[in-house]
Amino acid sequence: MTVGFVTFENAEQLKTAQEELKGKSIGNKILKVADVIPRSFDKKIRSTMALPLNGQQTGEPSLDGENTGVSISSNGVEDGDTNDDEKHGSTVDGSVARARSVRDVVTPLAHMPYSDQLEHKKTSLMQNLKKLTRNARKACPHGVSLPEWILKSREIGGLSCKLEGILESPLVNGYRNKCEFSVGYSLQGKATVGFMLGNFREGVTAVEEPVDCPNVSRIACKYASIFQDFLQQSELPIWNRFKNIGFWRQLTVREGRTPGKVVDVENSDASISEVMLIVQVCSMGLDDAVVTGEFERLAQSFAAGAIANSPSLPLTALVVQDHQGISNAAPADAPLRQLPIPKAASAKLETSDVAEARIRDSISNLQFCISPTAFFQVNTLAAEKLYSLAGDWAGLGPDTLLFDVCCGTGTIGLTLAHRVGMVIGIEMNASAVSDAYRNAEINGIKNCKFVCAKAEDVMGSLLKEYLNVPQKPDEISNTSENSDKENTTAGEKDTSIDAVLDPEESSSHDLINNKSASGCSENEEQEAGSQLPKNCTSESGNTSVQQFKNVVAIVDPPRVGLHPIVIKALRTNPRLRRLVYISCNPESLVANAIELCTPSPESIEKGNKNNRGWRNMSGTSLARHRAKSMPPSEPFQPVKAMAVDLFPHTVHCELVMLLER
Repeated sequence: MTVGFVTFENAEQLKTAQEELKGKSIGNKILKVADVIPRSFDKKIRSTMALPLNGQQTGEPSLDGENTGVSISSNGVEDGDTNDDEKHGSTVDGSVARARSVRDVVTPLAHMPYSDQLEHKKTSLMQNLKKLTRNARKACPHGVSLPEWILKSREIGGLSCKLEGILESPLVNGYRNKCEFSVGYSLQGKATVGFMLGNFREGVTAVEEPVDCPNVSRIACKYASIFQDFLQQSELPIWNRFKNIGFWRQLTVREGRTPGKVVDVENSDASISEVMLIVQVCSMGLDDAVVTGEFERLAQSFAAGAIANSPSLPLTALVVQDHQGISNAAPADAPLRQLPIPKAASAKLETSDVAEARIRDSISNLQFCISPTAFFQVNTLAAEKLYSLAGDWAGLGPDTLLFDVCCGTGTIGLTLAHRVGMVIGIEMNASAVSDAYRNAEINGIKNCKFVCAKAEDVMGSLLKEYLNVPQKPDEISNTSENSDKENTTAGEKDTSIDAVLDPEESSSHDLINNKSASGCSENEEQEAGSQLPKNCTSESGNTSVQQFKNVVAIVDPPRVGLHPIVIKALRTNPRLRRLVYISCNPESLVANAIELCTPSPESIEKGNKNNRGWRNMSGTSLARHRAKSMPPSEPFQPVKAMAVDLFPHTVHCELVMLLER
């Protein structure tokens, strides 16, 4: 972030801070102090919406919702349409205020024909493949020949490998099976359930209804509307993002489709048979009786709204998540409480046990149970194409051992289990692992095993255990420890670049693309293990894997990509000859591929002890530095890539890359 917000108790403190901080030099930058545009807002007086406190002219509309705040950045409307503010002639000092609509923010490509969207994404992905080539060339150690794939890249326009095309989504509109709606206030000061008009880091807190977002289903929009109507009557406050106080925070709608039912593109909602609602709140400081009473009214409101709709809306489970953090991105272990739904709304709900708060969806004729916080691809029909492609490229067979890294509820491994000898899934979310075992049992699949842990903590040991590689047990970790001792001496106060870049620093990731970054605690692991079917319990020790001649890994990491320790484990195991990388963020794929595909140096390079340049490095720059300390090992080579559009109307797209050696 380049912007920070500071609140003071009184004007004297504010004045003193301004005098001290204004013009202060930090690194090579000068600190600038500015007043925040106020949002003391009267719902009935719209004219106060955009008046700045200090009288400065601005062409940006101020946003209400938190009573104090800053203005939304003026990015304009991407499709050139006029927005509501312009239609109403909302002006500030005579200039027309322009703001993005929620449609522009959530689905910025919605104004383009779908065929043009695909071409736009394809062009963008080709630039990332060229970026991989350029950065891998820079990362190659001195005195080591460039790998063949870099030399041949000139023949295909600088691409690291051929991009074979982009597979379109079978469902273009209303395809999301999971929507997370923020709770806040609209520009008009109304309590609203929908999407924010920008990032909080930009000072944007206004929320608008999702009715114009083509990627959201009709059912999800209806439940957002029902919840919004309920909030108008609720006595508990909406979460204030500036003061970090309040009760109502977020609504998540998760949908499950009927197994085996053909989806009608024109009426895709007809195939949705199960819905789970997750309401995020912060109950800190509130009386339990008050909260319980409000939850009862909430359940009645959802049930009545579902029945009143024509046709009636499915409602399978209603769960409350209690989260006290600043961001709505709650950890996987945030407390969950299932609310009983009035029987008139759902005859399916037979228990209030939160362990049973699950919905079902299907991929490739397999049925999957999904718990409240478990990761599941948001576009089910396109995910079928994605997993089928990954399986085809992996070169699977009866003698294949498949590692499914970051497996979530086991969707990839389970859909491909019938094509391999054995599947080993790795996932850090305990409830997702429990779901994975349950899914294996439901579908009668017995050649899958799942491990609840961070991949960086167990990947190396699992490769040794199941591949029976004749190495010393701690070879990989010892290599890194020795490197640590060489690069960082005890007692150094300054953080060195090598200490930060060292892959053994097992820092946790943020919650990104809906995959949790908090690991499984010992209790969670024990709990997950106790729920596993006996015939699925992983053996330890003398597991025979001699029958597996082919070893393949399919990785589907969150947006931050693979942890450096996982990359090192995959790279340094000689038995692993083929890797299929599924990426929802091409930038992290480029960074990971640099480490996987760059030749090892003849000797480990030592860095500058006092160099703090890592703080300003991009992900690719960090990857280039880590590649220079990669233990001697045969690098992978990018063979081919294919895009799969799981997110129509947005700039995002899944990219599948085959790596071999």
